[in-house]
Amino acid sequence: MLDPKQLSEILVEFSNQNFYLKFEPEIFDFTDSTTEKYLVFYFKEKEVKIFLSDENLPFLLSILKLTLFSKNNRVLTWDWKNLSSYVLAKTGKALQIDAALIDLKILESYSGFKKTSPESMLEALNRLRDVISSGSWKDCESTYKKIHLPLMTQVIPHLETVGVLHAENRRKVFAHYEIEGQQNGRLRCHQAFKDGFVPHAMTSEFKQNLKPKDFDKFFVSFDFQGMEVFVLAWLSQDQELLNLCKQPDVYSSIFELISKRKCENKKQRDLTKKFFLPVIYGQSASALSKNCELTLLTAEAIVDRIKHFFPAVSAFIQSHQKQIEEQGYAKDFFGRRRLSFEEGKSYAVRNFAVQSPAALICLEKLISLYFEIAKTTEVVYTVHDGYVVYADKSEINSAVK
Repeated sequence: MLDPKQLSEILVEFSNQNFYLKFEPEIFDFTDSTTEKYLVFYFKEKEVKIFLSDENLPFLLSILKLTLFSKNNRVLTWDWKNLSSYVLAKTGKALQIDAALIDLKILESYSGFKKTSPESMLEALNRLRDVISSGSWKDCESTYKKIHLPLMTQVIPHLETVGVLHAENRRKVFAHYEIEGQQNGRLRCHQAFKDGFVPHAMTSEFKQNLKPKDFDKFFVSFDFQGMEVFVLAWLSQDQELLNLCKQPDVYSSIFELISKRKCENKKQRDLTKKFFLPVIYGQSASALSKNCELTLLTAEAIVDRIKHFFPAVSAFIQSHQKQIEEQGYAKDFFGRRRLSFEEGKSYAVRNFAVQSPAALICLEKLISLYFEIAKTTEVVYTVHDGYVVYADKSEINSAVK
């Protein structure tokens, strides 16, 4: 193990060289003090492995900021967010660096490549060149800077470390998020922390056990209504769907257009949610009949009417289906690529064409929300197009606003 003097000398020696940084284990669980954690620096001709602990963290960050993380340097790394969350959890301060930050995992995922972390400097550089030469960097550069950088350096580390109290277990639990974790751009959330929870898959019983971390706080939750329908209308510029989106409730309005009768209850509205987007995404009349407990004749009529009333939607979806046939990959409105579709399931591009831009918009709004309320309260967790924040009782109205 390197002593402080040896470490300083090595980092100063390589401060002007390109390097690639990864973490072992890949996820730094700040709730688990038993697992050893390392920073692994790969230089052209040398590998430096640094043991990370609560005791050496302040010194290590100081020397790194003066050397490898200094201005005019580039940090090529794999999943930087994990280090950001660990530092925030241990120091209470966000990890700020002056160097240009290049997260290969995010760039590759956005470009459609799903790979494990590189094992050398040469491999990391070659894979970065592959991203750039493929043309995908040109498509995603502005998104990376506007969305991914604040997500991995500030927003997601905050969400991972703010924590909520689990009343029955009498301890705080923390959510773990993987940026660009799902093929369609949504955050992936899974049980990565020893003291963790998964907002995307909470039972009613577990949810009832979650309490604010302070006694004077309340949960305030909200989400977008009809998020993907509104995004579909915007992407396709289908005039009929755009008009329906101006109505008080888009799903009730779609029901009335398709069925030619008034939407009178929640059951009818919920039925519309079950058939509209699934049909757009390629569900057949027979599958619709089975899933919604409708006669085959009724299901066939619904499919036909959706195609009839929303021709621009159909054209938009077909244009992405054509991408697969002509290019071998799909690209969404903001440049995210998807290269792989299961054999015989290229229809999944329909979902991708809508859900991927919708996911990015939700993340943009998460970032806006985080910075807007940072001085008064905190975002606790997010589930796709839903957000939960803390609020004092006296501030609930302003938090909602």
